[in-house]
Amino acid sequence: MTVERPLGCLACACQNQCLLGRQREAVRQRWSPHVAERSFHKGDRLQQQGRAAATFQVIKVGTVLALRSGDDGVERPVGMFGGGQLLGGMALLQRPEALSCQALSAGRVCEVAVAAVGTQALADAEFLFALAWECADINAQLADWARVVRIRSTAGQLAGALLQLASLQRSTLVRLPSHTVLATLLATTRETIARTLRQLGEQQCVVRHDRWHCEIHRARLLVLAAGNPPLRKT
Repeated sequence: MTVERPLGCLACACQNQCLLGRQREAVRQRWSPHVAERSFHKGDRLQQQGRAAATFQVIKVGTVLALRSGDDGVERPVGMFGGGQLLGGMALLQRPEALSCQALSAGRVCEVAVAAVGTQALADAEFLFALAWECADINAQLADWARVVRIRSTAGQLAGALLQLASLQRSTLVRLPSHTVLATLLATTRETIARTLRQLGEQQCVVRHDRWHCEIHRARLLVLAAGNPPLRKT
């Protein structure tokens, strides 16, 4: 893990998606001395359900898998998050985290110690209002992932998942998680994911660049995600 001082919000590509980056300049200046930037690795646990985080973080680069366990104690994936996503936000409200988050790729976060927020009185009414909006956005993202799982066909589910990934990565060139992750998220098998991705390529819904990247055709994927037959090839 590498920790360093960030270059600042104005130099960050995630500023408009970041809770801190969207604050007024005067507010950002108050927070700036307490913000550190660090790297994380694939597989790192960035947030743990049921625990109060020691820091709150904003993802700058990378993708994480959101997990939730129920009464059976089994963790199951409920969605994916990307750049600009807030982690550890419940600690600012003195609450344990509702989700666990595990890194699907290497990346970077900006983080602030929760203790510093209290001692420096950084979380004023304006900031807490923005935090409430951020929590509402997280709920909307989780609802979108829940909606994707309820699409009837596997092709429609995978189309919906690719559209979600394009949205959180803010690009039509999508970095794919492993087939295992997609299969677990969509409650199917790795073989089904691999076969359906090939079919989406044949239907010109995606163009595979390599194992980990594909260019999506948004209009064609939207048709499948709506439960309709694929558009004719051009």
